Amino acid sequence: MEKEVKKLIKESLYKRLVGHGEIDNILNNGALVEKWMTGIMALGYNACDIELAAQDIYEMKSAFLDQISIEDVRAFVCLVNNRFTEEIMAFIRYVELREEDDSEIISAVQEELNFVEEGDFLLS
Repeated sequence: MEKEVKKLIKESLYKRLVGHGEIDNILNNGALVEKWMTGIMALGYNACDIELAAQDIYEMKSAFLDQISIEDVRAFVCLVNNRFTEEIMAFIRYVELREEDDSEIISAVQEELNFVEEGDFLLS
C-alpha cells in the first residue's frame, strides 16, 4: 500500500511543477521529486516534528555521505515542510490508517491531495 501512496504523492509533486520546466541547475525534476519524498515521508512518520524528521534523514544519509551536516538536513526538512503541506498530510493520513482497508487509505490520501493545483509550486 505504501508504494501506491508514494505514487499518488509523486504525481501530486509533478502536478505542482507543471509549467515550471526544470527548476534546478544540478538535479532534474525527477531527482528533486525523489529527494522531496524523503522529506515528506520523514515528516509523515514523525508527525511533522522537524527535528525528529531531520535526525532520521541525517542518520540515514550520514552513513553514506561524509560531508553532510545536520543543519543542512534541518534546512531541507523545513523547506519541504513549508512547500508540501498537502503531500505531508496525505502521508500522515496513510501512517494513521495503515491498518485500514486499502480503499479507505487511498480515499483519505486523495482527499488531502485534492487541494494541490497544477503549477502550484513556489520557488521561494
